[in-house]
Amino acid sequence: MQSPNFYEFLGRPKMISGKRALEQIPVEMEGYGAGRPLVLIQGGPGSRGPADAITRALYDSSLVIGALYDGAIAGSTSGIANELAGLFRARKCDSIIAIGGGALVDVAKCVNMEVTEKKPARTLAGEGRIARELKPMVLVPVALVSGNEAANRAFIDGLACISDFLSPDVVVIDHRMTSTAETGPTLYSGLIALAHALEAAISVSANPMIDAYAYASLRLLCEHLPVAVKKPSDKKSSVAVANAAALGAIAFSNAPAGMAHHLAEALAGGTGINPGICMGLLVQALLKARLAEKKGIREELCLALAGPEMFSAAPVSGRAKAALGAIDGMFADLGGMMPGSLKELGVTQERLDEAVREAVKASPSKLSEKECRAVIGRAWNGK
Repeated sequence: MQSPNFYEFLGRPKMISGKRALEQIPVEMEGYGAGRPLVLIQGGPGSRGPADAITRALYDSSLVIGALYDGAIAGSTSGIANELAGLFRARKCDSIIAIGGGALVDVAKCVNMEVTEKKPARTLAGEGRIARELKPMVLVPVALVSGNEAANRAFIDGLACISDFLSPDVVVIDHRMTSTAETGPTLYSGLIALAHALEAAISVSANPMIDAYAYASLRLLCEHLPVAVKKPSDKKSSVAVANAAALGAIAFSNAPAGMAHHLAEALAGGTGINPGICMGLLVQALLKARLAEKKGIREELCLALAGPEMFSAAPVSGRAKAALGAIDGMFADLGGMMPGSLKELGVTQERLDEAVREAVKASPSKLSEKECRAVIGRAWNGK
């Protein structure tokens, strides 16, 4: 295990997972001196179940729902953030409960910035622009479809806001919520978690704490993602994938975004392909590239991916291949939901070139254009 001379790690948020986890929300809110939350639930088909579950869970508590918003949120914009910040103030709310994932959670974080900092959230875009603790916020994931929900970032009008204060205070994972997710969001959540956990573990910021979170995330994914995708209503697997996504997000919050993340964001923006699919193919290609260049994969990561039995059965020189074989096997178990290559998805060579240029430009860590081309080329060929 790596033992750097110095490292920093923020283990936020607190996580509560398991049977009747929803019923713990009032106690957590009371601990923060809050009792009148704004509750945001993603509207649309299937939203009735989560709304009823949270209402029943809070029924016998002293918590009073200050306002409930269950409209459809298509994207995180200044308009919807400002509207809901106004609702928060008008109903004298003191905290936020966000139930769902993706844009809804971005909006919840932006509302929190606006009501705490008393300025439009988009003016806080950038890194380290928030100066204080925000209002207490509880995240109840259905599926963490962007990978940023439990992390230290939010997006508004296409701009990123990054701050340790943006991580939710508490993540509550309960099968009554996670088992309502559909196949697609479950798959995308799992693949983004895979990329974030894996890239954090091989980043220059890797340390024993990142390893611990990444190991747990990767083991949960290897053991449960195929079942959760084939049967999203499976309580045990859906909770496991939600845990993996939250753990991967915490590791991601403590490391710079990696090559697979930046390339996937660039590809998704120009093709409409879900970023999770892109990240899955790219992180698989990234490991193949490392093996081809004899860079190797650390033993801890091989153990996390291959699992104890496969790891111990493989010779030392063959453990990296065993780890890659575990990812290949997991993708094969996903069946038709997981494409074999970017070429199969219709991505053109021209679009690959554009994505590389955009990823290099967007990365503050100055990604190597040559390495980006090698990795995205492997993902395109599926080799």
